[in-house]
Order: sequence, then structure tokens, then C-alpha cells
Amino acid sequence: MLDEIVLTGNNDDELKKIYSKNQDYNSKFQDKQLFTTHFLKKFHNSLFFYKHFYDNLNEFGNAKTCDHALYFIPGFNGTPGQIKFGMPSIIKKFGSNIYVKSLYLEELSCKHPYWIKFTKKHLEKRRLTIIKDLKELTKQHKKVRVVVSSSGFYDFLAAYSNLKSVKDKLVLYWISCAPDAVTPSPWEKVFYPINGFTYNGMRWFAYPNLQWLKFLNPECGTKIVWKHNGQKNIFHKNDLESRFYCFGFLWDYASIDLFNFILKTNLDLFFQSPELIDMETHILAATKDGFWDDSSQENIEKTLDKYILTKRIIYKDTSHLWVVTPEHLSELFK
Repeated sequence: MLDEIVLTGNNDDELKKIYSKNQDYNSKFQDKQLFTTHFLKKFHNSLFFYKHFYDNLNEFGNAKTCDHALYFIPGFNGTPGQIKFGMPSIIKKFGSNIYVKSLYLEELSCKHPYWIKFTKKHLEKRRLTIIKDLKELTKQHKKVRVVVSSSGFYDFLAAYSNLKSVKDKLVLYWISCAPDAVTPSPWEKVFYPINGFTYNGMRWFAYPNLQWLKFLNPECGTKIVWKHNGQKNIFHKNDLESRFYCFGFLWDYASIDLFNFILKTNLDLFFQSPELIDMETHILAATKDGFWDDSSQENIEKTLDKYILTKRIIYKDTSHLWVVTPEHLSELFK
């Protein structure tokens, strides 16, 4: 049987063989559609692209001699090394003598498919690791700045009841705030019959990223042309999140079932001791966020009020990912 223990510690060649030839693994893909096998092959190959070799880099700087300590909790499609995108803004605010630690578990490596990574056992280990890391950091530092990305907030929320003793030493920054539930997607109806499958009772489908699809959903774009104070750059989504090429286009796999499983698992833990987060909190939110059914300020704040007592919110008229640009992050950390 292919389980969590089998994957831990395997080298790249062994993992490739598991994904391509292991019958126990492949037998779990049910209800495969016409192009599912081809899409899965492309997806599995992408897990070993060069860009992933830095994505699990989870420490920067010296914890003993730094002036400021930060802790990063990535979201569903995030990786520990994703914090590198925010480093210019972090250094601009806090200087170069900093220590940054990211939440990292081998079981959640970007070389493992989503459907293997996000089990109840792994989510609990993720929660316990957040608690352990933050308690250790607060022993060493008077103030620790916790940066959570997207759904990573709900991992922090699940851990909060065990962090109340150190909450006065924590400052929370939530980037790309995400909803606490995800509704069924019309994309699933279109693409599940083409490339979908069911794995352990959860439906999965691959959706495309194309610039011209942004009018349907702002999260379907592939890049942004960024301009600020005489600076110009093109930021590509493929460098920040997992994507794979198939039939000449960029794709990613998604599961509404799994999204809601993760959110419900974390929220169930929070509601066992539903005390609102009572600490300094700063939030960067997008008002054209394709992951919300309604990303208006009023609707976002209704969600935030369920979990956070006092907060400073910065709204930007952009999408979920591209709210994270250098000048927006600098404003958040100001």
C-alpha cells in the first residue's frame, strides 16, 4: 500500500517510479476521463522541474543574532520558499539582519501531489509544527512576525488556542486573505469530463491558465506587468505556484472537495475553543479575488469578523495572487 511513510525519504528517481508504475498508487485514481492519464503524466513530471528545488528552502538568516524574526505559513498551493517573493519588502522594512523561518514538513514537499499531501494526519502534524516553531521562536525573541498566505491563515487559526500564552509576542500579517469555504466551481463541470478523476472519494480536475480567460475568472491569468515608481517587471504565476504544461497551455489541478476538507478540519479545531484572535493583525485583501463568490469589502469583513478581534485591512483592486506585489507588501509591513 502506498501511504505517507513510504513517500518520506525517497529520492527523486524513486518518487518518479512510484507515480508512474506503482499499481497501489495508480489504482486509487477512479472515474478517469478521456485525457486524464495524459494530464496526470504531465503533472507528475512537473513535480521535478528545477524550480521546485528551491521551493522547500525554509530558513534564511541567523536566529541567534538577528534584529527581527519572521515565520511564514504558506497556503494550499504555496511552498516555504515562496516567501522569497516578499523578501525585498521585508528587508526594506526590517533591514537585512533578519531571520525568516517557514513552516516545512517533508510530507508536504512540493514533489508530492496534492492528493497525497493533504491528509487529516498531515494537517494535524502541520498544526503541531506551527505551535512548536512559534513557541521556540518566542523564547528567543521579544517579537515574532507571523506571515500567513491565503488559506495558511486557517492553519494558524487551528493552532491559535495553543498559542494564546505567547500571543502578545506575535504580530500577524495575512496576505491574500481567503474565504472560509469554497463553493462548487463551474470549471469543474467543464473540465472534469475531460481530465478529471476521483481519488480517495474526492473529485479533481485540471483547469487552464490563459490571459484571455481573465474575464471569466481573474485567477486564470498567467502573468502581470508590474509598474511602480519607474520600475517595470513581468511576474509569472508559474514561478510562484505549481503549474504544468499540457497541450501547449498551463494547467493546475484543483479539488473543491479537498479545499473544503482542509478548511473544515482547521475550523473544527478552532470552534472547539472559539476565542477570536486577539493580537496585532494586518491584512492585505483583493477586491477582485476569484476564490471568493463575493470579494466586496463588506463580504470580506463579515468573514474576518468571525475570527479576528481587531485588524488593519488594506484593500487592493486586483486578484488573489497579484495583490502580492512589492509595493503592496511594503504597505502591509509599514
